[in-house]
Amino acid sequence: MRTISRSAIALSTMALASAGLALGAGSASAALTTYCDGDAADVTVPGDLVVAKDKSCVLTGVTIEGEVRVQAGADLLITDSSVADRVVVQADGYFDSTGSEVGANVVSNGGYGVYLDDSTVAGSYVGRAGEDADPFLYSYDTAIDGRVAVEQGILHLQTVTVGGALTSENSQYTDVIDSTVSRDLTVTGAAEGSALCGSEVDGAATYTANVGVQIGTGGNLIDCEDTNYLGGDVTVSDNTGGVDVSGNIVRGDLAGEGNDPAPTGADNRVRGESSGQFADLAPAASTMSAQSSTKEHAKELDAQREERRAAAEDAAELSGPANLR
Repeated sequence: MRTISRSAIALSTMALASAGLALGAGSASAALTTYCDGDAADVTVPGDLVVAKDKSCVLTGVTIEGEVRVQAGADLLITDSSVADRVVVQADGYFDSTGSEVGANVVSNGGYGVYLDDSTVAGSYVGRAGEDADPFLYSYDTAIDGRVAVEQGILHLQTVTVGGALTSENSQYTDVIDSTVSRDLTVTGAAEGSALCGSEVDGAATYTANVGVQIGTGGNLIDCEDTNYLGGDVTVSDNTGGVDVSGNIVRGDLAGEGNDPAPTGADNRVRGESSGQFADLAPAASTMSAQSSTKEHAKELDAQREERRAAAEDAAELSGPANLR
């Protein structure tokens, strides 16, 4: 069973050195670029902020009046801070936001990962594929005003509001828990499956060519006790590894073909038409239990994040404090 930890990201003392100021093209809102290597608190950055390749930056109570660029292999952790423009994370970069605001898009170009906790993103989240990358997006208690589009890696949304469509392609797994998607939800090619639990999707929901699909309270991917509300058509086709659709309210049609094995389900209220393999759903023969492989996801991913943070902390101790002004 997947249970993702809600523990806050630990931002230990990270004394890193030398933030420089340099003239640069910057964003439309700023003519200056500040380079951050270290930690800082309660200051305003008057333009763009760059974390250079393989450097680390930790900010608390900081206002950035431009955009942020996290270069390859770099780390940026912000707490109770704000970014006026977008955040762009390059290959193997890491961006962590707790209690903070981003004024435009968050873009990961094959980055190591993005963690959003109790934060707001005024734009979209775009996670692009990268060579030899396994990027993740974890998001808790967060509002993303635009769309979420993920091309690779791991996607876990819990108590998140997405103002646009959510599209996930070729992920390891995609889970949407206790969340709201204001437009369409599309999941394709999830290698370890996709689960939707206790959530609201206001548009259509489409699941295609995934290895396991759980929509609602049945299935073997996660424990789920809460109803989904799906405001449009639900189409589930050509999936393997088991499909279960149980305990949902579907305002549109429920349909799909080519699922092998045939889907199971029960206790759905479908206000449109149920057709194809979903015309006469029967409950699973026995209560499914979570696969042993999925039980290990949380531990593996927590370890992945801890390893990255520990490396950043070790580097920080060698450098001394930043001087952002």
